[in-house]
Amino acid sequence: MIFNAGVIMDKVGSPANAVGGKLPADVINPIFAYSLNRKLRYLYEGQYFRYSEAGNEYDYPARTPNLANEVTVLRIYDQKEKYGVSKVDAVANGTPPTLKLENGIYSCIFDGTGWFSGSPAHAGLVSSDFHVLLVAKTDFPRPAVGIWNDDNEISVSPSTEGVGKFSVNRNRGGMIKGSSNVYGCFYGVDASQNNKTVMSVNDEGHNVKSEELGDLNQIGIGRMRERYYIGEVSEVVMHLETLKQVWGSLITGQTKQFYKDYV
Repeated sequence: MIFNAGVIMDKVGSPANAVGGKLPADVINPIFAYSLNRKLRYLYEGQYFRYSEAGNEYDYPARTPNLANEVTVLRIYDQKEKYGVSKVDAVANGTPPTLKLENGIYSCIFDGTGWFSGSPAHAGLVSSDFHVLLVAKTDFPRPAVGIWNDDNEISVSPSTEGVGKFSVNRNRGGMIKGSSNVYGCFYGVDASQNNKTVMSVNDEGHNVKSEELGDLNQIGIGRMRERYYIGEVSEVVMHLETLKQVWGSLITGQTKQFYKDYV
């Protein structure tokens, strides 16, 4: 249950911890929630990612990586809790991305030969209304997130040197970086726009044609079909139609605050 701006209610109806209520996987339950740096649910007590170092595997934050060694990321744990939708971790394929730490922020470094696969079942839940929260940076637009089948596709391509792209089939929106590498990408019906379909990035958007996406069956972090990503990713969270644009703006703003030093 939602109470005011992102504050959740506990089981007896009292406002729960406001910080917890503003975390991305608390405001509305997502279909997946991956982060290298923080818990995305207030009550989450698990690990963030699994990594390989000097021939051994460990979990973070149970053990802090020693970046004097080469460290690769093998798995990003799904932090969400959603009734009827199982947790599915993002698993490395091809060359596992290397781990980077800068200004206290971990990120995966993709070199165009590896990616993380998500759940085909999760992809099949995606319809014509959704929100993708992405924390990533790369020089020129490349697909940090892709969801697709043979006929339809969704992609989010950040950029620090040019204009990034948020695409839903032939609908495209520009992604201006501004002062942040956090992108909140919304596609769906917006009541404030006379219930027209819109696509927006960080509240800047336009009306577009509504698309029937069919049965999407692939999720890639660092990949969109045969296009592979070169750049960094720190966090990806995806919500469906229950997350209206106003709540997307809330979690995007909160995430910008957390990643204020990720520039």
